[in-house]
Amino acid sequence: MNRLLFAWSLCIGLLGSGENGHAHEMGTSALIVHEGTPSTGQFVFKRTVGSDDKIPPIDFKFEPACELRDVSTEWEGNTELIQRGNFFCSKSLAEHEILANGFTRLAPDLIVLATPHQGDRIHAVLTPKKASVALGNNTHKTPPLEYLSVGIEHIVFGLDHVLFVTGLYLLWKKRKQSVRQLIGQFTLFTVGHSLTLAMLVLGWIAVPTRAIEAWIALSVLWLAWELVRSEPARSSNWSHLLLIAAFGLLHGSGFALSMEERGFPQDALLSTLLLFNLGIEIGQLWIVTVLATAFTLLEKTHLPNYTRLAQYSLTLCIGGAALYWTIERIHSYV
Repeated sequence: MNRLLFAWSLCIGLLGSGENGHAHEMGTSALIVHEGTPSTGQFVFKRTVGSDDKIPPIDFKFEPACELRDVSTEWEGNTELIQRGNFFCSKSLAEHEILANGFTRLAPDLIVLATPHQGDRIHAVLTPKKASVALGNNTHKTPPLEYLSVGIEHIVFGLDHVLFVTGLYLLWKKRKQSVRQLIGQFTLFTVGHSLTLAMLVLGWIAVPTRAIEAWIALSVLWLAWELVRSEPARSSNWSHLLLIAAFGLLHGSGFALSMEERGFPQDALLSTLLLFNLGIEIGQLWIVTVLATAFTLLEKTHLPNYTRLAQYSLTLCIGGAALYWTIERIHSYV
């Protein structure tokens, strides 16, 4: 009983470290500005509820200051707050810059898409280190390299993706498979999510958002089921490998949907897409490295009970969170 209570405590602690155990990723913030006639136009400011169930405190302003009029606020579902309105400036938009503030750990950036009346379309990622962007023709656009860190953040702060990667690693340990088999499984998962991520970003396919979120939760629940099965499937089971590839396709759809409002710059689409995907892989590798290091240290203590307890606790976390997400997402879908 003490071990069970300890396992549950560890599980709750781990979920708590993921900001209350929700599967939302970071609070996405995006600003779209369109200048219809010189010095006037419309804006759309979108913020997504973060994993702490709060609207990111990010805000923006024009410099020199512009007057914002007819501002309306609406909710899209229960997760996205959208503000729309008009702006009136004393000068053309190209003579202004946009400044952002209110960044937090769960809302580390603001995506800006600006279309001056005369000039090139501007795409920028504002961060605490680069909190402003000039809107003139000589603007230096955000380097595509920014999308590497965005990709890392997306998987590290996406708790459902983290638990899926954790489950794959635990399943590999349970079945006592080789390192080659571990690499093969993660390669299948990578190929799957890379494929759907690219197709969705390029606009070749479209998927229902809520259905995909529900299926992602079910993929994590399937891993939990595999972890508690008394007779593990054979390591060479092709159906197991095909399922991993299929779940990779699902998780790739989730990555793409979370980036839908942020967008990718059309003039550097391929490079930013590749860097974003590379960031996801770096985050995935980091998760596996942390797990491998932790279990190696536990095994070196020569106390196998602690190793089993850690595996048991993580399995409880994966199963409990996945069951909750599955019910929540299917309920919201129907």
